Amino acid sequence: MSTSVKRSNFYKIATYGAADYMGGSANQIIGLYYFLFLTTVAGLSPLLAGIVTGIGRIWDGLIDPAMGVLVDRTHKKMGSVRFLMLCSLIPIVISHFLFWSSFDLGNNINKSFYFTFAYILWSTSYSLATVPYDSLLPRIVPEYGARTNYAISRMIFSGIGGVSATFLYELFIPVSSEKMSPALASNYSIMGFSFGLFFVAFVLITALTVKEPPDLLKSSESKLSVKLIFKQYADVLKCKTYRKFFTLVLCGAFISGAILTAMMMFLMLIYGGIENFFLAFSLSFIVVTLKGAFEIGFFIPNMLMMKKYNKHRPYLIDIPMLIAAGILILFINATTPLWVFLIAISLLGAGVSCLGFVPSALLPDLADAQELIKGKKNEGVNAGINTFGKQVVGGLSTLVFGIILSAFGLDSVADKISPQDATIEAIWAVKVMLAIVPIVMCVVIFFVSRTYKLDGRAHALIKKLITERHEKGFVNPTEDEKSLLTEITGVSYNSMWISTVESEKSDSNLETSS
Repeated sequence: MSTSVKRSNFYKIATYGAADYMGGSANQIIGLYYFLFLTTVAGLSPLLAGIVTGIGRIWDGLIDPAMGVLVDRTHKKMGSVRFLMLCSLIPIVISHFLFWSSFDLGNNINKSFYFTFAYILWSTSYSLATVPYDSLLPRIVPEYGARTNYAISRMIFSGIGGVSATFLYELFIPVSSEKMSPALASNYSIMGFSFGLFFVAFVLITALTVKEPPDLLKSSESKLSVKLIFKQYADVLKCKTYRKFFTLVLCGAFISGAILTAMMMFLMLIYGGIENFFLAFSLSFIVVTLKGAFEIGFFIPNMLMMKKYNKHRPYLIDIPMLIAAGILILFINATTPLWVFLIAISLLGAGVSCLGFVPSALLPDLADAQELIKGKKNEGVNAGINTFGKQVVGGLSTLVFGIILSAFGLDSVADKISPQDATIEAIWAVKVMLAIVPIVMCVVIFFVSRTYKLDGRAHALIKKLITERHEKGFVNPTEDEKSLLTEITGVSYNSMWISTVESEKSDSNLETSS
């Protein structure tokens, strides 16, 4: 391969991954700091903060299926993905500013309604960019192995976004010198607007540089309706492998949401974490950066495992480290040396590396499995149900955290997030979310991943048969191949589109052969 071709491929892969900077940054700062912002700056109770974030993320999940169908049924010369991503830019900036802005609205009920509205507005704007983006890869890259390189690029930008978001957060919010309080409200508003600008800059890079194949721009035959949306998503869930994938995504999303929501509060309860610690950075920054460094660092061994074995192999290595981190955290208290907690965080970072990486690599291949059944890839629908699951479960994790805190008798956390004021109940409430829940979910992921059959060999067979079906009008797989297709899809071979015969092409092939 010539140097110019390598540079061209590197450019395509890098510009494709750029948009996920927003995903990494937004998920990081929202997961780590929004619950604390609502309870300490906006003044909401933990239960109300959990309800606000839960409703916001559940709404995000609920609109994603419709957004996925919209992707498949939007037809523009520039491509549906690019068009919708460009439409999202201004709403992202405005909604992210409102999302972090705390106004004098009187009582908690008024505040709850405002922040719920702001969260819904942000979720809608975010989905307008991310659902199309999730559907892009199977459209532009058909090969199983090549898709891994693009997924790696995406996760690198996501990881960089997460680490840089923590650094930028500390520049905007002076946690090293000031206690979390309503006095920081203006800092958060400025931060929200600034991050919105950062997000759209990276989304714009992808939207302006990645091209969609022109043969995707086809007219739609039926009108968009709620019935059609439900039917298309029911069709997707008929695929056995997609159901397994969905289970992996849901468990991973709950683990990620639980860890991000609880980690910062646990740090402050045990060690403080907001005072000067090292080179003017707070301990919280050091901890988050350490977690992010191990998360990004494990992309490399995960990538090597994917290329040598299959795309879901990293689960078998990373998940045990995540379980070990949870067990270690269960035994940490105020007398535990800091280095023990840092070891747990390092294991945590290495373990969560697979939770976003592996699903991003697996998702594009599911469109090909779906084509076996229905004759259509429906990339937008696949992406929509994927983000639906992640957002709903992520929202539920925050809602569950608020409920757990309330169940342990914490009506307010604003005056209990320091080692001096922390109660045993508060510490164990956080440990439930930071350790116990992730351990349970990890066990599910570990066993489901061991039964995942869609690997490189199976995908090559699927692509070969689909190509033959389009070219000849029929295919003649062996009995073993039929059995594998049934195992992957959960649908009998004779009920799949791939088993049907297109009469015109079949007759043409017979005439040619005679």
